[in-house]
Amino acid sequence: MKYSLFFLVGFFCLSAQGQYITVNNNFTPQELIEDILINSGCIENVTVTHTVSGDFGNNDSSFGYFESMNTSFPFGNGIVMSTGKISHVPGPNTSLSDDNAPGWGGDQDLEDILGVSNTTNATILEFDFTPNANIIQFRYIFASEEYQENDSSTCIYSDVFAFLIKPQGGNYTNIAVVPGTNIPVQVTTVHPEIPGSCDAENEQYFGSFNDTNVPINFNGQTKALTATAAVVQNTTYHIKLIIADEQNYRYDSAVFLEGGSFNIGADLGADITRENALCEGEIYNLQLSDNGNTPQNYTWLEVDTNGNEIILAQGQNEINYTIDAAGTYKVILDYGNGCTAEDEIVIAYADFSNIVNRTISECDDDNDGLTIYDLSSNNNTFTNNNPLYALGGYYLSQNAAENEINPIPNPSAFENTTPNQVIFARIETQRGCSRIIEITLSTPSGQYNPVRFVECAVGESIVFNLNNAIPLLENEIGISNLYADFFATAENAITQENPFNTSIEILKTELPKSIYARAETPLGCQGIVEVILDQAPTPSLEENTSFSFCGEENSVEINSGVIGNPNNYSFLWDNGATTPEITVSEAGTYEVSITQQIQINGLTYSCSVTNSITVIASEKAIISHNLIGDFEDYQLEIIASGIGDYTYAINTSSGPYTTNPIFDVKPGKQTIYVKDKNGCGISSKEIYVIGYMKFFTPNQDGINDTWRLLGTDRGNRLTKRIVIFDRFGKMLQVLSPYDSWDGFYNGKKLPSNEYWFRIELLDGYNFKSHFTLKR
Repeated sequence: MKYSLFFLVGFFCLSAQGQYITVNNNFTPQELIEDILINSGCIENVTVTHTVSGDFGNNDSSFGYFESMNTSFPFGNGIVMSTGKISHVPGPNTSLSDDNAPGWGGDQDLEDILGVSNTTNATILEFDFTPNANIIQFRYIFASEEYQENDSSTCIYSDVFAFLIKPQGGNYTNIAVVPGTNIPVQVTTVHPEIPGSCDAENEQYFGSFNDTNVPINFNGQTKALTATAAVVQNTTYHIKLIIADEQNYRYDSAVFLEGGSFNIGADLGADITRENALCEGEIYNLQLSDNGNTPQNYTWLEVDTNGNEIILAQGQNEINYTIDAAGTYKVILDYGNGCTAEDEIVIAYADFSNIVNRTISECDDDNDGLTIYDLSSNNNTFTNNNPLYALGGYYLSQNAAENEINPIPNPSAFENTTPNQVIFARIETQRGCSRIIEITLSTPSGQYNPVRFVECAVGESIVFNLNNAIPLLENEIGISNLYADFFATAENAITQENPFNTSIEILKTELPKSIYARAETPLGCQGIVEVILDQAPTPSLEENTSFSFCGEENSVEINSGVIGNPNNYSFLWDNGATTPEITVSEAGTYEVSITQQIQINGLTYSCSVTNSITVIASEKAIISHNLIGDFEDYQLEIIASGIGDYTYAINTSSGPYTTNPIFDVKPGKQTIYVKDKNGCGISSKEIYVIGYMKFFTPNQDGINDTWRLLGTDRGNRLTKRIVIFDRFGKMLQVLSPYDSWDGFYNGKKLPSNEYWFRIELLDGYNFKSHFTLKR
């Protein structure tokens, strides 16, 4: 059955944006195969025998019709088969197609032919057909979410598909393969290099990784590929088109079959590319391979660069066509009854328009115009760096070059016999096409003045990047795009012995120093030039330049940090100021470029250095403290508040100061000192550390006769009272902070023993401990 294309107008589309393809499932499987994919009188007895789709409901399917009008997609229309919903096939590529459906299994034929297992979500179209020729072909594009740009997943994971064909009763063959191989087309077999993960695989057939605004909703796709099968005309064949997820349903893929592309084939053979191009004036006969059927008419056309087709010849006897010019040529075979077949071929001819006569130069040690030339080193120059051409030999005459007689035996060391001698080179293609060019052997025409290469002096030695001297050579010689090697002597430059590295380090005490440059272009040596290495002074800087604000100050003057008379330098601060000093009102980092100019041999050189000056906001510290530990076993922690950077000392303002704020202390008066590192002054504070006697001996010898607290301060009272107990908890005495106990209770001496006390502090804290009374 045949349907005219006007039936497509007005179909409900699941995506309606102009730059994206549209899809629908309004065609029956028979219509999709017979009227969309085939639509040719060359294929007969088309019968769809079996289909499988995911069951999504809502009038959705995993196969259907697509159309790409007004988009960049290569096919105008056709059939799309997916491992997910076709409603998720149209672009933009902004979501992951990742569909599943209940009971949607795999396919055993697909697994057997590809050697895989655990396929799932298989979409299948099967049909029978009878061709009237012995070749059939159709075009397709494979696309997948599993294409991941710069991601190793592209090297590992791929959904699978196959186009299986067999004669009735025969065995399947897969024709969805990389052209010229038996490799199935998959993500892992057709992709560019994935840096750090895997090399390119059949990259010439990869289309693109897709960004957001593309016609289809897949991350990558192949180019348009052609599936081709050899068949026996008038024999019935069965085709099974299958695509499936492997292992799980994640990351869908799709295959797009071009509408009207399923047809018998015409074959003009392989393109004749630039690599095996025909020779100028060569006649080439375009002829067809036998496809098992005889056309009623042949039409030969040339396709111009805009895609326009110009008829060259047509008729039932025009079985071949002769050409003598490069171009794209096409043949259309008409078999009658709406059956046609066609093919295109690209024909290239060798283009020698950029292969021209050359003059090469070689340096001459005695200026007689005679020297030794390394002709072979110029091979790429003579072939214009075109890999399609090769140097077929050097000759002393035009006739010898044309007839390949007596080539120069040692072209890497050829000595000319006359100044400006002309020799001949034969340039050839792989096919044997050739062009003869003249090569004039010259020597540099002039003697050159020395050039002075000056670098700014830093440290005890200077590193000269010799490539930076090349512009000086170009200016002296008058030739641009030079390259050069550098040598210790002019003789070494002539013989090219012991060249320097690109960078050389010279002690400042050895300067000025002469070396010699051998200046060259691709056409040979252009001269030997003395290069005088010399130095220009660079401003010297003070170390660790920094300034600070203190307390309520709102500005500070900072200087560049340059050593020497500022009048000898120019300055450029990052705020645009050009003076040696500037006044700033904010903390931060300020940069200044300091430049010193000097004249050497009449030329002015400028050397610059950049200094970063740090301005810090700072102030004297506000001091507090903590006592850590027990009475008479204290550590003093000094707490300094403020925006400064502080160091600490105790009981002496002259230090030493330390960055550690914790000190071991004894009971009594202590003086804390905190010093600002940025010069904003020293803060101090007196404190008292309270302790107690661990024992006393009330024997009236004048030593430790009473027990008391230690380190109390009458001007800064901390203690409320002290209560003394015996070991049974009986209160024996209550003392003020400054009183002492003589070891009596109610007028009686208490015996030697351990006694307990409680110190009640004004802040509500109580401290308990014990001491010894010894008699």
